[in-house]
Amino acid sequence: MRVALFKLVLPAVMVMSLAACEKPPAPVAVVPPPPPAPPPPVRRPVAAGWNFHSGDLCTASASSSALALDVSASSSRLTLNARMGRGTPTPASRSVTIEFAGTAGTWTVTGRKAASHRVIAYQPMTEDQAGQILVLLEGGVVRVGRPNEGLPVLQVPNSGVPGRDWFECVRRQLFP
Repeated sequence: MRVALFKLVLPAVMVMSLAACEKPPAPVAVVPPPPPAPPPPVRRPVAAGWNFHSGDLCTASASSSALALDVSASSSRLTLNARMGRGTPTPASRSVTIEFAGTAGTWTVTGRKAASHRVIAYQPMTEDQAGQILVLLEGGVVRVGRPNEGLPVLQVPNSGVPGRDWFECVRRQLFP
């Protein structure tokens, strides 16, 4: 019986001693994934109010304290001037888009970053640009720059009768 017990214990001891001689597996470094990038800030549109001026130069402004879009129309040129309020970040790149989307249509122009928190776009005054003005006067949303830059979105109301009256100034610029 002793021999039988020895025959059973001996192999078990040998297996256990061989297992003890093996090198332990190398530790696996667990690197946690980097935290996800924060989403771009969600900006609620800021409400704008209209101001109009007719004369040798037709000017209109849809403005709020955070962002304003000034429109200037002459017989030769349409100028769009997006002005950011104090404390509002400015676009990072030199070339910046100004986009409008409303119920009457959409348009996009590319402007240049200028001093004093402004983006200015110049275009020759044509019937197409007059159409852009009409679409803007119907109301919608103005976005300046890329969405991840944290700039406010301007909610432009329908300009109503004052806007239609002002558009006559623009029409006189095109067809004197």
